[in-house]
Amino acid sequence: MSVLQVFEEELALLRASHSHRSLRFLSDPKGKYAFLDGREILLFCGNDYLGLAHHPRLIRAFKQAAELYGVGAGAARLISGTTDLHTRLEKEIADFKKKEKALLFTAGYLANIGVVSALANEKDVIVMDKLCHASLIDGARLSGAAIRVFPHKNYRRCFEILEKSKNYRRRVLVSDTVFSMDGDCADLNELARLKKKYECLLILDDAHGTGVLGAGGRGAVEEAGLENEVDVIVGTLSKSLGCLGGFAATSKTIWEYLINHARPFIFATALPPAVCAAASQALRLIREEPGLRADLARNVQKMTRGLFEAGLLQEKISSPIFPILIGSEEDALAVSDRLRDQGFLAPAIRPPSVPKGKARLRVTLRADHTEEDIERFLGALVSCLGKSKQSPIA
Repeated sequence: MSVLQVFEEELALLRASHSHRSLRFLSDPKGKYAFLDGREILLFCGNDYLGLAHHPRLIRAFKQAAELYGVGAGAARLISGTTDLHTRLEKEIADFKKKEKALLFTAGYLANIGVVSALANEKDVIVMDKLCHASLIDGARLSGAAIRVFPHKNYRRCFEILEKSKNYRRRVLVSDTVFSMDGDCADLNELARLKKKYECLLILDDAHGTGVLGAGGRGAVEEAGLENEVDVIVGTLSKSLGCLGGFAATSKTIWEYLINHARPFIFATALPPAVCAAASQALRLIREEPGLRADLARNVQKMTRGLFEAGLLQEKISSPIFPILIGSEEDALAVSDRLRDQGFLAPAIRPPSVPKGKARLRVTLRADHTEEDIERFLGALVSCLGKSKQSPIA
C-alpha cells in the first residue's frame, strides 16, 4: 500500500464517521453578513465580537501604514522585523493589561505555544484544565515538562495534583479564562488562590475575554480584579480587536526571557506593521466606545433568555459563545445544514475540537447583531432542531 493510499483510507474513515472537514468559501463579507454559494447569509459564528474588523478607523490606519511600511514585515523581530508600530502597540497592550511589558506574536496560537514551551521544561510540571485550548496543550507538550490534567473546572482535583507535585522545580498552572467551545469562565479567584498557596507560575489565556469582559474591556482578569496575581496574560488581536496576531502581557523579566527563549517569537516573521497600526486603533476604540461592549452584553442577555425559554440552556453564559449541544456528529451537521438553508451560518463543531459524542453548534454573537437577528435565529434554531426542548447545554 502506498503512502497516499494510507492517507486516502484515513480520509475515508473521517467521511464515514461524519468527522471530515472541508473549506467553505465566503464572498463579500461585510461584518455580520457574507455570501455563501451566491446567497446572502447571516453569520452567527466567528470571533469578531465587537465588529471591528470592518471599522473605518481600523481600515484607514491599515491603509496609511501599508503605504509607508509595505504589506509585510520582511523578517523576524530579532532581525529587522521590529518597527516603531510594533513597539508602540506592545506598550499600548501592556498599559491596557496593566502589565510592565507585552510581546507580540504572529498569531494567538503561536503566543500560547511560545509562552508555555518557553517557561517550563523537563524539570517542571504543568497543571492544566482538561478543556484548555489546543495551543496551550501543544505548548505544554513541546515544553518537555510533566503534564497533569484536572477535569474541567474541578479545582479540588487541581489542588490534589498540586499537592502531589512538590518534587518538581516549578509548578506551572495553566487555564483559559473563557473556554472557546463551551463559553463558560474559569474560576479565576480559585486559580489565583492555588497559585499563591503553591507558588505556581500562573498563565491565563484571555483570548475570548479581552475586549469583551471587565469594566474597561480589559478582559476576564480585569473583571476578577486579579491583574497583579497573574504572571502571564496571553491574548489575541484576532477576536474582539478584529485583526491578527497574539500577545503575552507580563513582567519585564518574563518578557525578556520570552524574547530569548520563545521559539515562535524568535523564528517567525513579524506581524505586518499595518496590522499593528490597525490593532492600535482597535484598542483605542475599546477604550473610547464602551457602547460596543454594552451592545454585545445586551445581545448576550437576549440570547441567554431565548435559549432558556427554548430549554437549550441551564446555566447563565456571560461570554458571547453559546454551545448548542447536539450529540452525534451526523446530527450536528444536519442541523447546521438546515440553518444554512434558512440563511444562518453556525457550523457544526466535531471531534477533535470537542469530545466524541458532544458535537455541537458553536453560536457566537456580535455587537452589531440586532434583536430581530437574534429572534430570527432562535426561531430557525428551534425549527431546525425539530422540537422546542433539547438536551441541556452547560
